[in-house]
Amino acid sequence: MINTLLVILLVIFVCMLAAWCSRSVMDAQLRSRGRARSLGEERFEADSAVDAGTLGGRRRPPRPLWRRTPPADPAYGSMATRPAPAVSSEQRRAVRRAERLARDQYLDRATLGITVYIVVFVVASMLGLFAEEVWMWHSQGRMENRAGVVWGPFSPLYGFGGLVFTIVLWNFRKASLAEVFLVSMGAGAAIEQSTGMAMEYFWHAQSWTYLGLPDAITQWICWSSILVWGVLGVVYARLVLPEIVWVVGEPSHRLQGVVVAVLVVAISVDLLATAYCFYRMGQRSLGIPPQNAVDVYVDGHFNDEFIEGRFQNLVVGKQLAPNG
Repeated sequence: MINTLLVILLVIFVCMLAAWCSRSVMDAQLRSRGRARSLGEERFEADSAVDAGTLGGRRRPPRPLWRRTPPADPAYGSMATRPAPAVSSEQRRAVRRAERLARDQYLDRATLGITVYIVVFVVASMLGLFAEEVWMWHSQGRMENRAGVVWGPFSPLYGFGGLVFTIVLWNFRKASLAEVFLVSMGAGAAIEQSTGMAMEYFWHAQSWTYLGLPDAITQWICWSSILVWGVLGVVYARLVLPEIVWVVGEPSHRLQGVVVAVLVVAISVDLLATAYCFYRMGQRSLGIPPQNAVDVYVDGHFNDEFIEGRFQNLVVGKQLAPNG
């Protein structure tokens, strides 16, 4: 029970850190009018609520520490770096209210697109892999490579889980905490059960099991994991997902579209290559020789030793030992 609570707290901390980073980026973007135009003027309809004149003058740009001009210098009064009048706490609150209004207006009209899905998949894959490795170090005192693809530090299980949570919870982000928690529990249980069954059916492979635990429901889901999914869903729907949609938005120029396209191709190739490596592993276990040049390349570069070293938590053709 203590270990489960530690994992929950770790995941909450990581999600809150991600939300804080997203908020910091958003604040920096709000102060850039060029960035504002590239994201779409509809994000800043509430700018009219903030009169620049009420801010008490322009902000003071940072002065290089090695070239401070003394206040007694006659040229000091004409410098662009002279201090601006202090901004009152009431004026700062007005700015924050306007920023929140702009954000809420944008999110109310926003629709999820390919850019958001790609960012969610990549970030969730990396954070999930990191959390699993930290958990292995905490629970068993050893590090274990738990990557889910042949290239890159990614775990597709968490990437697809992030996509499912994004699709399901986007319309529940304003629902009550109890509703979000229950929906997240159901979505998380469905992700684990369907993924575990698919791996067993298509590749005769297993990478986790809850058998032997007192709260196990099936081989691939247990009550502790379902509760963790519920907590994750609440944090994600209320804090993380709105920030991702607000900060990321959709591509507004060609370069962003090219980057998204490259990511889609790279992720697709990585997933297909991983699936084919496991296919050839199964063929080799049956004594089937390579049939073409691709099979020869895969057998030479992604043999059984590579698979065992890369996917250290995975077993193929046999059952994982029960816990405990």
